[in-house]
Amino acid sequence: MSGKRSGKKSSVKRKSLFDHIRQITAVQSLNYWEEISDEDKKSWSNYMTHRFLSMKMEWVELVNELQKYNLQPKELYKLYTNVLPKSKQWLKYIKRRNQMAHPNWLINIVANHEEVSKKEAVDMIEMYMLTGYTAGNVE
Repeated sequence: MSGKRSGKKSSVKRKSLFDHIRQITAVQSLNYWEEISDEDKKSWSNYMTHRFLSMKMEWVELVNELQKYNLQPKELYKLYTNVLPKSKQWLKYIKRRNQMAHPNWLINIVANHEEVSKKEAVDMIEMYMLTGYTAGNVE
């Protein structure tokens, strides 16, 4: 190999959502928000932070309660670091199950009948399926 350098600039890696989650759970630095760059602050998302932290069943109720408040990212970070235990956590992301694939004709019928979007129609069909709803079984 020759001593050629690639044309890539060496830059500091921008923090990802997972870096922020690790800081909340395992590191819990008091000055974290002051120490990160503006670019790193842009990668923060309150919504995604709540979403990932809620993957731990023991934290679901807490996260659900905290997401009701419209906090600034810095405030949310401080709140979570003061409330959650400091430890490494493995937060398995639970994807939406695609097992309930419904035929387009069914989605279209529900969407037209209920006058809703197709996405809402899929949600309605899944709710019917989960609750055991059948036509004429309305109480």
